[in-house]
Amino acid sequence: MASRPVDFLLVGLGNPGSEYTTTRHNAGFLFIDYLANVMAMDQKWRVPPVLQRRMNLTADVQDVVFSYEKGAVSNSLRIILAKPLTFMNESGVAVKKIMDFYQITDPKRVIVVSDDINTLPGSLAIQDGGDLKSLAGQKGQESIATVLGTTSFIRFRLGVGKPLSGSPTTIPQWILGPFSRDNKEMDLFAYLMSHTTQALLDFVQTNDLKLCRKKFTKSKKIPNNLVPTESLISPVIIEGM
Repeated sequence: MASRPVDFLLVGLGNPGSEYTTTRHNAGFLFIDYLANVMAMDQKWRVPPVLQRRMNLTADVQDVVFSYEKGAVSNSLRIILAKPLTFMNESGVAVKKIMDFYQITDPKRVIVVSDDINTLPGSLAIQDGGDLKSLAGQKGQESIATVLGTTSFIRFRLGVGKPLSGSPTTIPQWILGPFSRDNKEMDLFAYLMSHTTQALLDFVQTNDLKLCRKKFTKSKKIPNNLVPTESLISPVIIEGM
């Protein structure tokens, strides 16, 4: 596999440590674990999926070849799934190490998944390019843009919303707080992980971000009959700890 170029690097942002596992700020970590399970079941790989702890990359990574059929044509993609271990605000350090190690030079081959307080719970925003203001204060994305010197990487932003107006809860308290069963918040995020998986797999197979954005963001309505969710944690095995 080493001789085959990487098609996409998928990076989920979050903070390492059990105290952060189910917090809103760890939406990217939760999504990568969910996606790894979906891909493993689809491809009939080992379940739970295995991520390697690569301290030289400061990240947990999985290097896979994902096969799919489009019409009568079979194809495959080499995809790196990654969860930086640097803490959110230093995510760019790990992303740069991973890109250098796997010889990824095009930032448009990098997809970053993170929480987004400016998007409603259950909703997905997809971005690329723009100036630093377009990152809307997401410190992990800002770190990546600063280290790479560009904002042209692709961002899948998972809506976690904000505290209600008049609430004493601050933004830092909100994003570092756990997803709640109140107001179906956990159900909404479980739906969003499934929806984002569809969007992301659609994009990597078509490489058409404009079409993906049209199909999965602006016109997409959240269903009324959300499936009740008991846990947002997807099982993964970390080897090399």
